[in-house]
Amino acid sequence: MASKSLVDLVVFDLGGTVCDGIDEETGLANIGPINALRFSLKEVWDINPSFEVILPHMATRKLDHLHAILQTPSITKEFEQKHGRTPNREDAVFAFDSAFKRILEIEEMPKRSEPFEGVIEMFEGLKAKDIQIGIDTGFYAKAVRIILANFGHNHLIDADCGSDEVSQARPYPYMMFKLMDDLGIKDVRRVMKVDDVYPTGFQEGYNCGGISVGLTDCGNSRPASVWKPLNESGREVRPVEWFSSSLSEKDTMFRGWLREAADNGTRVPYPMVLIPHASQLTQLIAEMEEIEPIFASLL
Repeated sequence: MASKSLVDLVVFDLGGTVCDGIDEETGLANIGPINALRFSLKEVWDINPSFEVILPHMATRKLDHLHAILQTPSITKEFEQKHGRTPNREDAVFAFDSAFKRILEIEEMPKRSEPFEGVIEMFEGLKAKDIQIGIDTGFYAKAVRIILANFGHNHLIDADCGSDEVSQARPYPYMMFKLMDDLGIKDVRRVMKVDDVYPTGFQEGYNCGGISVGLTDCGNSRPASVWKPLNESGREVRPVEWFSSSLSEKDTMFRGWLREAADNGTRVPYPMVLIPHASQLTQLIAEMEEIEPIFASLL
C-alpha cells in the first residue's frame, strides 16, 4: 500500500539511532556492543582492544567485527605473543559463541534498549502517513528480537532483519531488500534508510537506491564534520546539513547541481542528508515533500 508521503518505508538502525545513546563515562554512543566486543575478547583470549581499534568497524556484522579486531596488526601481534600463533576466523567464532552473545544478550543490551526521547512520537507520525517502519542492524536476529522486546512499542514496527538473515550485511543493501520483500514495497526510490554510522550505514541506504539519512548528534559518527563527501563508483556524494539552510536555499542548490551535471556531462550528485536526531525525521520528510520534484530528481 502506498503511503501519503514521498516514502513508503523507513528503515532504522538500532543502537545509536533509536536507542543506546551516548555513554557518560566514555562519551561513546552504542556502548552495548562495544562492551560486548571488548569483554568477550578479554574473557576468551586475554586481549583488551582499545576503542580506536573497535570503532572503525561499527555497523558490520558482529562476528565480522570480532574477526576484524583480531586482524588489526597491533592485536595480531599481542595475540601471537600470548598464544604463540596468528589469530584466525575460528578464534573470532569461538569468542562470538562462547562469550560475546551471552554478554550482549544478558549483560549489555537489555539495559540499553530504551527509545531515545521523541523517537516513539516520530514513529507515530510516520504511521499516521501510512509509512511502514523497518529495523535492520549489525546484530544477529536473536539479538535484534531481544533488543526490540526491551525497546517496546513493537506494534509500530512492521518488520525487522538481523545481519545473519542475508548473505551480506552493510554496506550491502540486502537487509533493506529483504524488508522490502517482506512488506511488499516495490520502488527503492520510495525507501529511506536512517543510520548513525559513517560511511557504512549511510552506504547501505545509498546502495539500496533510495534516500539515505545520517544522524550527526546522537550516534557513533559525531559531529556533522565527520560526514565527509564520498565518491561512489564515480558519483559524487555531497553532505547536506538539512536544517542549516532554508528550503528555498536547498531548492536553489539542488537546481544548481542539476545544471552542473548537465553542463559537465557528469552524474547528478547525490545528497548525503544529515540531521541531528532521528526524532526530527517527520519534520525532514515534511520539508522534502515541499520540494519533492527537485529532490526526487537527485535519486
